[in-house]
Amino acid sequence: MRDSYVPTITEDAVYQDNLRLSHLEYRRQQIYLRSLPRCLGLVLGNACNIDCPHCYQAKNGDNLLKPPAIGRELRREFAGFYPHLATLRIQGGEAFAFTGFRELIEDVRATVERPILSVSTNGTLIDEDWAEAIVRAPFRNLTVSIDGGTPETYARLRRGADLGQVLENVRRIQRWKARLGSEMPYLDSFFVVMRSNFREIPRYVSLMAEHGFTEIGLQTVSINGENTSREPALVRNELIADGDEVRELHSLMRHLMPRERPRFHMIRTSGLTSLFEQHGLDSEFLEERTEGLYPDSTDLPPSGGISLCPNPWTTLFVVENGNVHLCFLSEPIGNLYEAPLAAIWNSPRAMAKRSDMISGRYLRSGCSRQWCGWREGKTAATPATEEFAALRAEMRELAARAAARGPLVQIGEEQPNIAAVRRLVASRDLQIRELEAMFVRLCEQNEEIHVRGQQYITHLEEQCGRMRSLPFVRLADKVSNLWMKLWGK
Repeated sequence: MRDSYVPTITEDAVYQDNLRLSHLEYRRQQIYLRSLPRCLGLVLGNACNIDCPHCYQAKNGDNLLKPPAIGRELRREFAGFYPHLATLRIQGGEAFAFTGFRELIEDVRATVERPILSVSTNGTLIDEDWAEAIVRAPFRNLTVSIDGGTPETYARLRRGADLGQVLENVRRIQRWKARLGSEMPYLDSFFVVMRSNFREIPRYVSLMAEHGFTEIGLQTVSINGENTSREPALVRNELIADGDEVRELHSLMRHLMPRERPRFHMIRTSGLTSLFEQHGLDSEFLEERTEGLYPDSTDLPPSGGISLCPNPWTTLFVVENGNVHLCFLSEPIGNLYEAPLAAIWNSPRAMAKRSDMISGRYLRSGCSRQWCGWREGKTAATPATEEFAALRAEMRELAARAAARGPLVQIGEEQPNIAAVRRLVASRDLQIRELEAMFVRLCEQNEEIHVRGQQYITHLEEQCGRMRSLPFVRLADKVSNLWMKLWGK
């Protein structure tokens, strides 16, 4: 964030118009969007300086910024979205460990003056220089992942990190905020709920309040092939599935939420609603419908009575292998090594996902059963008919204004290296489809050969049956049997 930030009229107008257009398109339940995402999430890579047993990422070195030539071109493509964003969400692995992260921050600084950066970190690498840079740069939020309320539990679940040191790094940031008179970045924290740490949630919440965190998030652990292959006992040790433990967690959260909510701007939850409902326990007190993991959507649900997850209308999320999602908890709808982000935003799969969700088909749309299964079958309430004309007129005005103004940064202009990658991927996909077609044809031919062979065998068996009924064949059988008797003697 620049010390004397005064937004330019053009930049602020682009952002505000996109925000309003996004709001209207969500209200009208549009599936093709003229607005651009409010939140762009980037998982830069999966490398990390610590070892968490429950980490769901592959540890194969995937990185959006490597090789450098591709990384520079992708950074330029990302920058096209920055003027429209409320949040640029950066994650890892560990973002502060990646080569190219500082350059990405400079891209943001050169493109917009609004503080849009929101970074998720384990907090271990924030030294004095980084603490100052975080406060001076266009950071809006810093999310520190802390999965324990005591140093011992934290050290066991975040191997190689020390809770005391991480909290001292947080205090560094607070001191620089005070020194520079800056309200930002806002500090929030994330806690993965597991069997071995859920009883420490009250201590964790108090600890976060004491250290100036304004928002916290609690999410059930993600179990997949990546973490279970590294930690075979993970499900047994950390997945909360036993009925008694679920009821204990429910009771804990039931008492904690009303008591602790006044200390924070928001306490977000994800996965707890589905978990409690599976065991016949109420979950309304969590308020996950409005206070779940929905970035930059506080003006949307439940506006106009719409009970509809807002993420596919507000969010693009890119992970380290290039897969693109409309929510970080859902299945991918494309890959940026195959097509530009701007094309994926309104791709057939993106529009189909929005359509399915409007109709209550969340699981078919690719949403997670673990975290979003509670939404299944809940259709969106249709806005009142009298609203449509006014909403449509305002949408047309906003879209026309955006078209006349033109983009501040070109979106979708492919550079040579990433264009070459996309051509190679397209060629690969074409070859795969051709091979699949050949395989299908081969299977069909084999099926035809099998059917014809079986028909021929049946024909031969029928012929043999008819031959056995002929008089000379019966005579030959009798002679053969008589010979066998004589020979046997």
